[in-house]
Amino acid sequence: MGLTMPFELISPKLLTEFKEKQISTSTVIDILDSMNAGYALSPEIHAINLSDHYLVAQAYTVCWKMVRKGGDILQLQPSTWSQVSRFLIPELHTGTGLVYVAGAGPLVTHAALAGGMSCTYFEKLGFAGVVLGGAVRDLRELKQLSIPILASNPIPTDTQGAYWVAETGTRCQIEQVTIESGDLIVSDINGTVVVPLELTERLLQQALDIDSTENTMLDKIRRGARLPELITLTGRI
Repeated sequence: MGLTMPFELISPKLLTEFKEKQISTSTVIDILDSMNAGYALSPEIHAINLSDHYLVAQAYTVCWKMVRKGGDILQLQPSTWSQVSRFLIPELHTGTGLVYVAGAGPLVTHAALAGGMSCTYFEKLGFAGVVLGGAVRDLRELKQLSIPILASNPIPTDTQGAYWVAETGTRCQIEQVTIESGDLIVSDINGTVVVPLELTERLLQQALDIDSTENTMLDKIRRGARLPELITLTGRI
C-alpha cells in the first residue's frame, strides 16, 4: 500500500463472508451494546449519491481542524493548499479494504470536506467508500460513482482557508465519536456503525451466528410462526 499500515488488518476471509451476508448495522449495534462499546454515527450522515448501499471496511482517517491566526499577524501564513493537501492521503497508493473517514469534531456543514474529483480519486485507489463528518460538493460527479459517499449535506464551498489537515492515518472525531484508523466501519440504509478494532473479530463471528438465527426466525414468521414464542426460544428480536 505504499507504507506499512499502522494497524492490524482484519482477516479478508472473515470480512468477505460478512459482506456477502450483508450483516445489518442493527445486528452490529446490538452486539456492541452487549459489549458496552462502539457507536453509531449521527443519522445526518447518510449516502449522498446512492439510494441503497452496503459498506464494510477498515477506517483510514483524516483529522481536520479549524485554521487559527498565528501570534504574529504580520507574518506570512501557509498557503491554503499546503494546509489541506494531505486530505488526499498521498502516503497511500491503494485503498483496498479501507474506507476513507474524515472529521473535525462538530459536523462541518458549511464547507465541503471532499468533492467530486477527490472522491473519484478515492474510488480509483480502491477505497470501499467515503465517510465525511460534514458536507461534500459536486453532486453530479458523485452520482457517477459506485462507492457510497456518506456526508451530512451538499454545499458548494470548500475548506481552504477555514480548516487544515492536522494528521492522517491516526484518528479523527465526528461529533462525539472518535474513529481510530483500523476500526471497522459498517454502513447500510439504517445508518453507520463504528466497531473498535480490538473487538472486530469477536463481533464478526457473533454477527454471523446471530444472522443465521434471525434468518431462520424470519422464515418461520413468514410461514406463520408466532414471534413472541420465537423470541422466548431464541432470545432474539
